[in-house]
Amino acid sequence: MAELFSFLKMPTHLHFLVFVGLLFLISQVSGRIASFFRSPYIVGYLLAGIIFGPSLLGLFDHKLITKDLSIITDITLSIIAFSIGGSLRFSILKKFKSSILWITILQAVGAFLVVFLFTLFLMPKIVTTVESQNGFQRTYLPIALILGAISLATAPAPILSIIHEYKAKKGSFTNVLLGIITIDDAIALIFYSFAMVVSRSLIAGDKIDLTIAIFEPLTSIFFAVALGLLIGFFLKLILKFFKPKDILLGIITGSVLLTGGLAITLGISPLLANMMLGLFVANFIEHEKADESFDVVESIEEPIFGIFFLIAGAQLDISFLSKGILLTGILLISRFIGKYFGAYLGAEISKSSPVMKKYLGLSLLPTAGITIGLVLEADFIFSKTIPFLSDLMVNAIIGATLINELISPYLVRFSLKKAKEI
Repeated sequence: MAELFSFLKMPTHLHFLVFVGLLFLISQVSGRIASFFRSPYIVGYLLAGIIFGPSLLGLFDHKLITKDLSIITDITLSIIAFSIGGSLRFSILKKFKSSILWITILQAVGAFLVVFLFTLFLMPKIVTTVESQNGFQRTYLPIALILGAISLATAPAPILSIIHEYKAKKGSFTNVLLGIITIDDAIALIFYSFAMVVSRSLIAGDKIDLTIAIFEPLTSIFFAVALGLLIGFFLKLILKFFKPKDILLGIITGSVLLTGGLAITLGISPLLANMMLGLFVANFIEHEKADESFDVVESIEEPIFGIFFLIAGAQLDISFLSKGILLTGILLISRFIGKYFGAYLGAEISKSSPVMKKYLGLSLLPTAGITIGLVLEADFIFSKTIPFLSDLMVNAIIGATLINELISPYLVRFSLKKAKEI
């Protein structure tokens, strides 16, 4: 398909900023076109990525999307993580702690178990490769573990985008939803860290060292949390000297990027570190100043969301997707079952309102940045030993993510309407 529209390809010698400018412009135009058809902006962003990406029109090539623009992905995920951490105020957690904790834990465990069991049982039946001769334990089992861990993550960006776009009021449903997605991604990182250590041992055929399997992820989590709190404490000391909002934007953005950059350099999670930074700002800095900090970040979020989701859409490799369509379907169905019924059970146990029981699970389906980031990290490791299954995993996750992102914004909006908060 891309060959048919080769005349659209941009000359490779153009300055990098030309491509960034085009991505911002295309994303904003596509978002407004989607809004014209009464669809959330994010649907337009993703479709634009698919259309102008390497698999279709090829306006932006594969190297640009996957490598040259990776810095934009890192920046966006850091800002998203900061905003999500700021959504979890202790006052809200205290008020809705039973609902948030029960629903978060059960929907996360539900998603992990159902996806893990479905893929573990069905994947050998739908795909057989030369790699499978290495044994079930060294091929399908580690892939199923990673898919289960990745699938429990809920992407905060689409939910934040819908809440901001429709100016949802912070009622009980929205507050609980924000609390859940804050904790949910932290849980996803913890599950993934443990799953990766176990999977590496399985693929290598080594005995699983429980000490390493437990200690290594816990150490990474500890340092990520400590980094976020340390930058937050530093921010608290200097914020009192900066009054105007225009200056505040630079201070907050600089702190977020510093935290993300240091975390990546140290090999720890930039998402978890920035979540802790946002949580610290929201709960330990003067209330008025904390609100201003998140206000200035919110003012720049939408265009950043736009380019981020356009890049996510452009990563779909349509030529390979057909090989993984069955696995994509399995991931979509099993994740929905785990998330929805886990959330329902958590709402039932915590005696939450009927609206939360029926609709909260529908709002937890978005997947995007963290999911794609984790699967690409896993691919870097698995591609050396089980390349076909690793490619299958990546394309199935990206395919499921894109389908989810095209459907889930409508479900989030529907749920918020049912809760009467937009």
